[in-house]
Amino acid sequence: MSIDAGDALVRALHDHNPWWEHGTGAFSLPARQKSDFYHLTRPNDSGSQFEDQPLLGLVGRRGVGKTTLLHQFVHQRITDGDDPERFLYLPFDADPLHQLQSDEQLRRAVRYYESRILGRIEANTPHFILIDDVHQIEHPNKPTINGWGTPVVEVLEDVPERHVIVTASAGIQVERELESVAIPPTDYDIQPILPEKFRDYLFTLYPDLEDEEKRVSPTSLRTGENSLPAALQSGEITPLVEELRQKYEKVADVERRIQSQVVDYLAMGGTISYDLDGAAESAEELTPDDYGRLREDVRDALYQEVPGFESIQTIADLERLCALAARNRGTDLFRYQDLVDLFDVDRRTIADSYLPALAELYLLTGVTEYDNSRPRSVRLYLRDTGLVTALADDDASAVRNDFDREADLARVAAFDHTMRFAYGVNAIQGNDVSPSVQYWRGRGGEVDFVFEVGGTPVPVGLAYQSREREESLDAVQEFMEAYDVPLGFLLAGDTVAGRQPIETPRKGIVQLPYWLYLLLC
Repeated sequence: MSIDAGDALVRALHDHNPWWEHGTGAFSLPARQKSDFYHLTRPNDSGSQFEDQPLLGLVGRRGVGKTTLLHQFVHQRITDGDDPERFLYLPFDADPLHQLQSDEQLRRAVRYYESRILGRIEANTPHFILIDDVHQIEHPNKPTINGWGTPVVEVLEDVPERHVIVTASAGIQVERELESVAIPPTDYDIQPILPEKFRDYLFTLYPDLEDEEKRVSPTSLRTGENSLPAALQSGEITPLVEELRQKYEKVADVERRIQSQVVDYLAMGGTISYDLDGAAESAEELTPDDYGRLREDVRDALYQEVPGFESIQTIADLERLCALAARNRGTDLFRYQDLVDLFDVDRRTIADSYLPALAELYLLTGVTEYDNSRPRSVRLYLRDTGLVTALADDDASAVRNDFDREADLARVAAFDHTMRFAYGVNAIQGNDVSPSVQYWRGRGGEVDFVFEVGGTPVPVGLAYQSREREESLDAVQEFMEAYDVPLGFLLAGDTVAGRQPIETPRKGIVQLPYWLYLLLC
């Protein structure tokens, strides 16, 4: 019996690309788009982020919607009038046979596409090769088979209107392969795709909130005369406060509707809620099986994808570290020495191997103290509150019925959203740095989150429960005085009293509702 797997991908091309025959009728997509869709595809502008460079990598853990984003991009462009033949989709996770001799299979698939499909239309128009799950065809231990980087270089060579988009679980998987084939960093970009934000979930439930008169856009907080950077530079916070008040007024009449969904988002997180066939208005609609699938997806990601991180010797320790973070919910600091004793490894393994690997997979971030070059402790934040629930509680009832548990998850979600906010503000300012959010300990309390904008720190305190307000205000004020910064924030939960929704309880400190902050990130 002869074995011929070399044409497996070519034989399946029409099945993987049904739009060649059926156009927009080939798609079955969620009715909603995550915010990633808008900044990637720019549906109201010419061009897209897919066309800003020859090669774009979309990276993120399984289930966050990378494949859906690719299909939504194709659907949008065909709907707008592009020829369906301009899009070639190659999913290397669809069939294990596609992964055998994958370098040659990729070449054959592109040759078939060029001769049989692309030849039907005008050749000098932009066209796109979408390669899904390229981490499945890394072959570092098979010297006779090239990784995906070599054939990608070949298919891009001398074809100026061609754009290649690849997806993977982690940025390092893309960077490592492109470095091995000497593609300069200027020729590609990497865009992380993270679980749904609160605003994505909310807009799914209530599409009317995306209408122009209701939509709360964060853009004016990131750039412009009323933005956060402008306030930091001038020291004058009044324009920023007025901008925040205007944004609140856009949704003031539906405030309670928005507030009511916070706890459900905290219980579900941004992966389960997006993966469902239709939006879940209440976390009560979820079953233990939904959370079980999330646990299994994370476990599969660790065991299938972490082996590419050469420094990791005991993959099970990463799963244990996630479970530890879920039980703690970002409440307490862990001394590095305690982690060393608990896991029976040295500090370098924890700090330089385990935590960076989990951060690369967008599963967990280790947070150290701001302005401390030799931290002895770390706080562990999972990047999805649904994963916290899955690992610690099995279902949503513990969150919905326990206000202290809800407050703990609110801290986890606030960290994740502050990371996103820090990235968005710095990116639009041209500060090309990875987002970093830390904590700070003062004499009388702790600032929950500190991030920098152009080198200026911004303290953010969280008072989800009323008893936390004064201590959090004291800590933010102490930080502002210690670092001579003009502005700090206090995020107030629904039970925290205030004279008005957006106020300045102390000089330079802006208090705003927790739900509004999530909506603006």
